[in-house]
Amino acid sequence: MINQKHIPCIAGSTGLVGSHLLENLSKLYPKVVTLTRKKVIYSNPNIQNVVVDFDNLNIERVLNDTDHLYIALGTTRKKAGSSENFTKVDYHYCIDLARIASNCGIKSISIISSVGSDPSSTFLYPKTKGLIERDISKISLDHLSIVRPGIILGKRNESRVGEKIGKILFSLIDKLLFGRFSKYKSISAINISKAMIYQVINSNSGTNILEYNELMKSSNSFDNLLKHH
Repeated sequence: MINQKHIPCIAGSTGLVGSHLLENLSKLYPKVVTLTRKKVIYSNPNIQNVVVDFDNLNIERVLNDTDHLYIALGTTRKKAGSSENFTKVDYHYCIDLARIASNCGIKSISIISSVGSDPSSTFLYPKTKGLIERDISKISLDHLSIVRPGIILGKRNESRVGEKIGKILFSLIDKLLFGRFSKYKSISAINISKAMIYQVINSNSGTNILEYNELMKSSNSFDNLLKHH
């Protein structure tokens, strides 16, 4: 059941998945908090925007009043400009947020990772995702959901050439991915956001890993929940 006294908080609400998280959460809760680098003006008065410096987080006052944290931060090596800057966004910002949230009493966190995440990988992207998964799982929480999508479908504000090529390829091969390979299927940002919210509302204890099949199942469960809301 949805407890409307709860206040969810989103880090990364201007991104592809984050924007859908905001849209869906604002339908369910009378107040939603967003953490952004720059001021964002929303037409919905129920959305509270808080400008933060992710390099020097001072958000205890905000997080003390919130109940759930959704971490949808992410960049690319190209956009970040270096592997160090990529790691800063996709690992350090995320782990710092989660640790502060836990210290502030937040017990439910959902974070976007990626299929193929592996802390032992020699490649930057899957290694970074694997490291954040490993270390965020060590934080004291009642509920942690880690979502591992493949190629994320949806319209971004920015252009990612590699993802555009990937979307074309996966639109052709998705039908061939089944069984243990189904986790590599492409999935829409809308479905990811619905799955993340459903997982937090449902709040199975411990760490919950969601790949394609689990994401789609949770997304459908969210739609059913919304019908009765």
